[in-house]
Amino acid sequence: MRFLTGSDKLTTLRNLLTQSFPASLKVHGAVHHVVRNNPFRLQVLVDQWPEFTSVMCRPPLEEMTDAADPYMNTYFLFSKNPQNLIQMLKDPNSVNWKQKLQIQGCQPELGEVLHDISSSHGSCMQTTSNVLYMKLGTTATNQVKDQNSTRTTNFHFGALTLDDAPLVNAEWGFGGNERSKDYIARCIQMFPTICAKKDPGQKPIGWSLSEQSAEIRMGYTESTYRGQGVFNNIVTRLSAIMTSQGFPIYCHIASDNTKSQAACMAAGFVPVGRWQQWTFQPRGLI
Repeated sequence: MRFLTGSDKLTTLRNLLTQSFPASLKVHGAVHHVVRNNPFRLQVLVDQWPEFTSVMCRPPLEEMTDAADPYMNTYFLFSKNPQNLIQMLKDPNSVNWKQKLQIQGCQPELGEVLHDISSSHGSCMQTTSNVLYMKLGTTATNQVKDQNSTRTTNFHFGALTLDDAPLVNAEWGFGGNERSKDYIARCIQMFPTICAKKDPGQKPIGWSLSEQSAEIRMGYTESTYRGQGVFNNIVTRLSAIMTSQGFPIYCHIASDNTKSQAACMAAGFVPVGRWQQWTFQPRGLI
């Protein structure tokens, strides 16, 4: 295993990862952020170079100081060969299994390897598997203009502010606690966001964020305003920003959330696979 550094190598890796979409989407987005300006100070690890088979992105181990914070202790993983991944995960410099952490990726087949390795370290694993969606092609400026239909002209669109973090946190299915609120605040500070308001001085009635792997997440619209094109407008605007920065456009939705799936497909997304989050908790922290 080695740490991959240097603009040339990281750019090469990013470009090679596009050949493995959708399986590599999470890692590709994280690497692209590292190449651009790396606001989350992520490190990129590969099993070998240049003939890599596995890639991991995570914060420096020494900066993951809260053993109970899975939002900070987040890893992104892609592997062409799950068996080769075993040696990488066994390396003490790759994962701190003594912490509560989460690993995200788009390959359900990695679950068995992760379960075996984590169990050997005395950690319990919980799996969340949702539908992975990707927006194919690009989102051009004229598509954003097309969203200014009669249904949405009464809304004001702009970026979220730090004051909005508690509101987003309250509606996020993976949030609702102080650590998730702090994570959301970091995302609002560092990555593109879009929200809709009835009036500029009022609270948002809908929003979407992006994060350190460039996934569009935490999308929400108040029930009163659903079916009025708000979500479509928000996602189209956010997609246009992400596309202009060179990111692929993708998101995930729970398998039983059929209304959000329909709204997502109406916004131009197509299902392309599975989104996986494996959460690990050492038995001593339970």
